[in-house]
Amino acid sequence: MKKMLMTLGMLLATMALSGMTAQAETVAATKVISVPEANKEQVLEKVQTWAGKNSRSYSEDAKSGIVMASGEITYPSPSVDRIQYTILFEMKNKIQGNKNTVTFEKVMLKSPSQFLSDSNETIAGQASPIKSKKDITAANKALAHVAGNLEAYLLAKSDATCLLMKCPDCSLLGTSPEEMKEHMKGHEQLKGHPGHEPAPMK
Repeated sequence: MKKMLMTLGMLLATMALSGMTAQAETVAATKVISVPEANKEQVLEKVQTWAGKNSRSYSEDAKSGIVMASGEITYPSPSVDRIQYTILFEMKNKIQGNKNTVTFEKVMLKSPSQFLSDSNETIAGQASPIKSKKDITAANKALAHVAGNLEAYLLAKSDATCLLMKCPDCSLLGTSPEEMKEHMKGHEQLKGHPGHEPAPMK
């Protein structure tokens, strides 16, 4: 876990210094999870189940042993200027034998949606490159939480354990009950304006 955090932090810092654009923003932080006494098919099935329950969308290629998942998670322990901010990511799972290599890519910081009372319209949040040390640390923590949860799920004996907190309205993931509660406030504010309710994610 520490190795993955250090790798992600270094890569994010390098991206910030290089001035990459949002479109080119890519992070490759890798974690290898070994599942004792399991074969490729069993690991693949569990990764698919986890992705189906915790990601916003996913796809799999059983032949190559790859499961791609995309998701969004709350900004951990946000300061005042980061309340309602989230972290977007893509997650590549490469299964070989009893091992799953997890790689996070296209990690971005997303600002919250805003309702403009004067024009009665909602402005969607914008995704941007992660540059500041504060945001790098937050991304490290959030992605480590996701990878750690997947590892716990793969090693658990029951499929009913180790699921992440997930918003019922938009499928956003949470790293703590406090952060999820703060996120739900945003939905409540939008629901107070007819025609601006968030669309449920499938």
